[in-house]
Amino acid sequence: FDIKPWTRARILVRYMWQMNWVHTMRPQEISNGLILRNACAEDIPALLEHFRAVHGIGALDELRVMLEHYPRFTWEDSFVIVNPESGEIASCVILLQNSWTLEGIQFLTVEMEAVGTLEDYRYRGQIRLLNEAFENRVSEIQPAFQAIAGIPNFYRNFGYEFAANLGGGYSVAPASIPTLPEGEEEPVSFETVTSQNFNEFMQYRETHQARNTWNRTWRRTLHPEDSAYLIFEPSSEEQESFYFYLLKEQNKIVGIFYLARWEKRIDVVELYLDNYRHLDAVLRFASKKSDEWSGIPFRVTPPNQAQVREYLRLRAQVKNINRYAWYIKIPSIPRFIRIMGPLLSKRLNNTEFHEFTGELMITDYKRGYTLSFDSGEFKKITKATDKDPAMYHLRMPWGALTRLLMGYETFDSLASHEPDATCSSFMQPLVRLLFPQLEANVDPYY
Repeated sequence: FDIKPWTRARILVRYMWQMNWVHTMRPQEISNGLILRNACAEDIPALLEHFRAVHGIGALDELRVMLEHYPRFTWEDSFVIVNPESGEIASCVILLQNSWTLEGIQFLTVEMEAVGTLEDYRYRGQIRLLNEAFENRVSEIQPAFQAIAGIPNFYRNFGYEFAANLGGGYSVAPASIPTLPEGEEEPVSFETVTSQNFNEFMQYRETHQARNTWNRTWRRTLHPEDSAYLIFEPSSEEQESFYFYLLKEQNKIVGIFYLARWEKRIDVVELYLDNYRHLDAVLRFASKKSDEWSGIPFRVTPPNQAQVREYLRLRAQVKNINRYAWYIKIPSIPRFIRIMGPLLSKRLNNTEFHEFTGELMITDYKRGYTLSFDSGEFKKITKATDKDPAMYHLRMPWGALTRLLMGYETFDSLASHEPDATCSSFMQPLVRLLFPQLEANVDPYY
């Protein structure tokens, strides 16, 4: 019988644990008698107390469910610094394995979550020690890239760069939402998604993305087993939680979305619609939920459908949204480029470079890479050894190169403010085609 790849990997890891083929890191004593080690299931009460103190009581349900039900989590991916005398967990970092998808290609990712230190233990370099353990685990997993939504500027210290749009949304005032004419009913109904019909949500999402012409968007990959983590009953209204819905018209699914309730607001996320006019019904639904949840404000994450997005902007009557960015770290440029290879070939189709045979040489001023093409098809990437930057076509520091590869910025936008971002003039048209600007509809809640 067929087992999905993530499920198969999880079964293998469990079996390896039973056979003692997988071992946690050896506990290490650090300063003041504190111990650095992997967490274990017996640590859950202490972890929850740590989360309450560091992240607030509203995050407890979500973090508890993460520990107990996240389908790709193992205790090997948890790192804590413990006070053995009090039993307190002083610092914590958790690694979550997932993937992001771009134009149908999955990029294995790891995300740093639940990062924090109790106030009494701060400013001792503990996060740096935990990050070293985290990086050792990353080297075993070998992801395409690493991501974290964290403290502004802080994670640059660990080699990360802001390189993918994160969050934000159009705030919608109730007065701007059209009311239904008297005597009329909503044209669509709203069905709550449970673990039993989560696959219907998944199938609509995948079908919609496949037929959407606006596909230059990073998206988080969803898996059927994710329902165990995403769909849970919060213990109180103050807890962060998710509520998934199907829109139905005459028993046919015509849209999906979910509500993320967090930090005393609601975000409408993963909104996909067959008909942009159904947006008004979604806004009325979200407004009703806002009233039920003590009137907390709501906003809508920009949909990836151009028509729905413009209709939303009309309703919200705003031009811009407040956004942050994902920190991104690409541990291996060759590995990342090899995964992206089919997209590079696709981007040259129907352009003047559709028969391009040759090489594009790139350097970050420390390392060099040669991308080889044959008749418009990407063939391979190899490390280049030339130390002279002038021998390379495209030259930019590692941070700018990360932003270029992720599509956060184009070569032209980087060159406008990065003096060290340069490219041979005759290769600039090729670089513009290979590395266009990309959106990122990657919500941090997953």
